[in-house]
Amino acid sequence: MKKSRFLVVALLLCSLVSMSFAGNSMFFSAGDSDDPSGTSANWNNLTAWMDFNNTGGHFDPAYIPSAANGDNVFVMDGWNWGSDPMANTAIVNTDASTLGLWIGYWGCAGSMQLDTGANLAVTNQSTIGINGNAAVTQNAGTFSSNGVRIGGDTTINLNGGQMTARSDGFVVGDAGGGNVTMNQTGGTLTTNAFAVGKTGSTGIYNMTGGTLNGVQYGGNFYIGAIGSGAGSVQSEFNLGDAAGTGTIQMSQDASLAIDSRNSMLRGWGTFDLGGAGSTAARLWNDGVVKADGYGTDRDLNLSQFNHVETYSTINTTTNGWYAVNHGRLLLPAVAVVAGNGSYNWGDDAYFTSTNLVNSFRVTFTGASEGDISAALLAEDRSDVAAHNGLAFVGIWSIDQLAFVAADIAFRYDDAKAAELGIDESLLNVYKLVNGAWAVLPGTTNLLANQISISTDSFGTFAVGAVVPEPVTLVLLGIGAVILRKRSR
Repeated sequence: MKKSRFLVVALLLCSLVSMSFAGNSMFFSAGDSDDPSGTSANWNNLTAWMDFNNTGGHFDPAYIPSAANGDNVFVMDGWNWGSDPMANTAIVNTDASTLGLWIGYWGCAGSMQLDTGANLAVTNQSTIGINGNAAVTQNAGTFSSNGVRIGGDTTINLNGGQMTARSDGFVVGDAGGGNVTMNQTGGTLTTNAFAVGKTGSTGIYNMTGGTLNGVQYGGNFYIGAIGSGAGSVQSEFNLGDAAGTGTIQMSQDASLAIDSRNSMLRGWGTFDLGGAGSTAARLWNDGVVKADGYGTDRDLNLSQFNHVETYSTINTTTNGWYAVNHGRLLLPAVAVVAGNGSYNWGDDAYFTSTNLVNSFRVTFTGASEGDISAALLAEDRSDVAAHNGLAFVGIWSIDQLAFVAADIAFRYDDAKAAELGIDESLLNVYKLVNGAWAVLPGTTNLLANQISISTDSFGTFAVGAVVPEPVTLVLLGIGAVILRKRSR
């Protein structure tokens, strides 16, 4: 039975320039079992459309919402229950409007491509790939919805143009237990709220260009299933690569939150709040934040958030802060009042001990009013002094502040120490003095993975250990062989 038999042309209020629908749920299928050669069609191609209420297809019309002033549009191969979204592509290069939009929904596959001239306006929500397979590529034009939910097995490519979620947020990896990847190389995504890997799906966002803006207080920027018992399989926001990075702009009272369950922010660039954020602008990290310069000295700048918050009970393993591949991590400065007191950098101000990897706690005697402004440095950066014979598991640069004395407890990276084969009991704190690394007397708490020192000034500090020279390693090996022979 050919699709053309089901066309209800009287319901299609269209032209070659603009196409919208009124009062029905419409089904766009460029290729199906009746027409296997068809794989794509323009939005304004009438032969690709069916009145969903008359197809007798897979969906009960009683469960399809409709409204008198617009249509809900389904872009999918509803005949085959196919798994290849590219087998059914709606190409939008003109004005288009719909009440709601579903792409590759509920066991079916579908895709959409927006090119020059596209102006797609969705009154309600766009639902992409939930319990299905979908692909969306936007090269130009505009695509606006009240909100966007992306799930299932879906790939989104934003290469150009303007994509907007007006008031109900943008979710990459929303239910369905699928795998969602969104790649942004250009264009602009504007949304009041953003989440990746939110509820039970794997969500990965790769941003190497373009702009993400509009995130506000109450919406915020979430990586992982924040506050949700559903958890997430994997949640990643990867900002930048070796060639470039994207631009992130948020309101001064918006927050960034990283969940504890396999969630990570990685890369380089700036979360721009337009200056110093308000007290509502929290950097809430219960996961992994990793500054990655991709081989060039670069910063992951999170310093415009007002303060760091976290949960103490779940950050006892590898959750924390990292800097790799020439990366440098900048976090919010910590305000210091004159006198004696204790302060945490990279951890919650209310904790009496730091838990996140590479955070530290300072206890002052006779401090002047000011800030603790610090950075976590990758070992291979050009501004890290040579340290031949030493292996470092963490390096911190702390800006000067006047005080009589300070005790610093570094929460060192025990996993990296194990990776390097360093016995934690042999770790030391080193301070850069006149271009050379000087060891400072300290004490190690192996249970808490902390090492503490006293100092009368800030500067560049590192936690590490002496690496045995090759000759020493050979002698140690010979000694081990002799001991084994004697034991026999």
